[in-house]
Amino acid sequence: MERQRRLKTFMGTLSTALLPKDIHLSLRASNPGDALEEVLSSLRGDKRVGDWAELRDTLANGSPIDCGSPESGMIILHHRRTPSISGMVLAAGRFMPGLPVQGCDRPLRMIFVAAIPESLDNEYLRVLGAVSRICGDDHSFGCLMSAPDPGAFISILEEGCRR
Repeated sequence: MERQRRLKTFMGTLSTALLPKDIHLSLRASNPGDALEEVLSSLRGDKRVGDWAELRDTLANGSPIDCGSPESGMIILHHRRTPSISGMVLAAGRFMPGLPVQGCDRPLRMIFVAAIPESLDNEYLRVLGAVSRICGDDHSFGCLMSAPDPGAFISILEEGCRR
């Protein structure tokens, strides 16, 4: 019963935090910094973001998590708590087939951005954990890499959260 309640809360958070407009299925950036800028671009003007420049600076100066597996490639998750937003925001982008990164033996395949207001501590941890688990599972990751549109991408993340 408790798991059902937590799952329902998490799914509601995911569906309000990650919008189709914030999913970039064909990133064009030539380096990880430009990829972050490209993913963040869709959050400019978003009603949940009170101060886009502060959000951008906060995420760019943070320490991203590298997750994924040797088979899937590198996935970077930029995340921060920040007062510059009114609700949790997520954005994602993927590289087809992958972006070589100097000094890394795996190509960058996906980048996620998560910004969380101070009041959502528990949801923040659930989202980070879920994205890491899904991207670390080769089958789920493969499904994300082949998602034909943003709606399918979100559905795959939601399905991965149910497991």
